[in-house]
Amino acid sequence: MTQLIQLKYEKKVVTPKIILVEREKVMLAVSCNSKLTSVEGEGQVMKLKLMLLLLVFALVMAPVISGCAPADEVAPEPEPDPNGEPDEEPEEDAQSFTFEFATFWPAGDFQVAEGHKAWAQEISDRVSAETPHTVDFEWHYAQALLGMTELYEGTAQGVADIATTCPAYTPGVFPLTEAFELPGYNNDNALVASVTMHEGWKQSELLQEEYSDVKILHFWATGPGDFMTTVPVSSMEDLQGLDIRAVGGTIPWVSALGANPVSMGMGASYEAIETGVVDGLLAPTDTLQGFRLAEVLNYVTKSPGAYNIIFMKVMNWDSWNSLPASVQQIFDEVNEKYVIEYGQLRTDYTVLGQQYGVEEHGMEVIELDPDEYQRWVDLIDPIMEEWVEKANTAGLPGQEMVDMVRDLDAQFSAQYGGYGN
Repeated sequence: MTQLIQLKYEKKVVTPKIILVEREKVMLAVSCNSKLTSVEGEGQVMKLKLMLLLLVFALVMAPVISGCAPADEVAPEPEPDPNGEPDEEPEEDAQSFTFEFATFWPAGDFQVAEGHKAWAQEISDRVSAETPHTVDFEWHYAQALLGMTELYEGTAQGVADIATTCPAYTPGVFPLTEAFELPGYNNDNALVASVTMHEGWKQSELLQEEYSDVKILHFWATGPGDFMTTVPVSSMEDLQGLDIRAVGGTIPWVSALGANPVSMGMGASYEAIETGVVDGLLAPTDTLQGFRLAEVLNYVTKSPGAYNIIFMKVMNWDSWNSLPASVQQIFDEVNEKYVIEYGQLRTDYTVLGQQYGVEEHGMEVIELDPDEYQRWVDLIDPIMEEWVEKANTAGLPGQEMVDMVRDLDAQFSAQYGGYGN
């Protein structure tokens, strides 16, 4: 019997040390007990082996289990509910903002009544509806807070929070912007001119640098303008010696036609015409109503699309940075929309302004005959070439800017050129 049990254990290749000790005990016990049968001995040994294996397993795993247990019991993180609502963003503390808005336009001009006021109202409404904040505006019209040459710099310094003005009112400060005011483009209407300028600014880092001391909200433009005078003008000879109010890139063309350009803001034009300081101006016909110029002028001479003046809406950087991101986003979205809105508005009022002058004040509209019209057009190319040369000499990419304006003007003329026709 002893031999039988011993042979059974010897079949194991690897035996834990503790089992070997117990095995000797079993063998000794079996050899002393002659009453055990072979079957009973095998059964006892199997039971002992099972118990010993369980004991070894418990001894081996005890330190592992105790070592992995945390010193302090921590409740497990709750599993996210896949069907539940996402966590809400923490609400912003409500803030109220009131911004000083300065402009050279009179309160009754459509640019304020239907342009600026509509822009401001949309921002106020959206901010109130979409955020816990409020935004309001205090209005300063007709250069009441800042003069026409002070609007840009005054906003940069914080005298106003927001202003609308023309780059042309501060000659030499925005040299690359002048490329958009040159004669020689399609310049079909104010909508084309507005989108061309705004998109050009977005694409050109050099243009962005020209306006780096303010936050640009958006640009827009007048589109084509006409000669409006106190005396009839139907030829180049009729312009000889006349004093004509002009600004920006239109000045060289007025000189080339034989008139004397006089630079002044639009707000000063009424008195200058009324007192005989100037004989007329080159401008869009919306001014006949918006600035009441139909009261002091008699004629509109339809001219080649050689006139375009850029406008800009700017904001003080500190004022802009005071806004929460949610409000800034609303400003940005409304600004992009109003590049189109302002362009359409100005295109509409160019037509309405001329109708007003004719119907309410008896103004006469003069059309140039084709040969005379071409004489005026022929003066345009040399003006653009001269500007490019001057810009290049100053170390500016003159030709590059003109090429960009041409491309954008062609693109948006194809897209928006038919508006208002």
